[in-house]
Amino acid sequence: MPDNSVDALLDEQLEIVKGEVRQYVALKDQIDSLNKRKDDIKGRIFAVAENYGEPTDKGHIVFPINEETTGTKSIVKQRRASKVFNEERADTVLTSKSLKERCVKTVEVLDEDAIMAAYYEGLLTDSDIDSMFPEKVTWALILEK
Repeated sequence: MPDNSVDALLDEQLEIVKGEVRQYVALKDQIDSLNKRKDDIKGRIFAVAENYGEPTDKGHIVFPINEETTGTKSIVKQRRASKVFNEERADTVLTSKSLKERCVKTVEVLDEDAIMAAYYEGLLTDSDIDSMFPEKVTWALILEK
């Protein structure tokens, strides 16, 4: 004879999780919608700053608004610059100045293809490979439709 109290608990848990799934989907949809709206508004604010703001000596663009509700005194389109290494260009410059050998360092790196070749040749065991390539597990929430 089936235990009706267990079935009732399972039904109750199922209803609870269904409610949580509905909330999760609603919140995710709201977040996606709000992020899109935020990005659209940011674009319009940036356009105003670009069209009417004044550049600073640091390259920012400032547009005063003195908005009392939020306490915002001005919109600042802040310039953020970073240096990105252009390896191809550096190679060309260093070679042309005969500095390439001086500016190159050799880094020892294990070759995964060679490791697997050694395994297929029978020089490494399954246990060796398992220890060198441990499984990493991550989880994703998927709501199938």
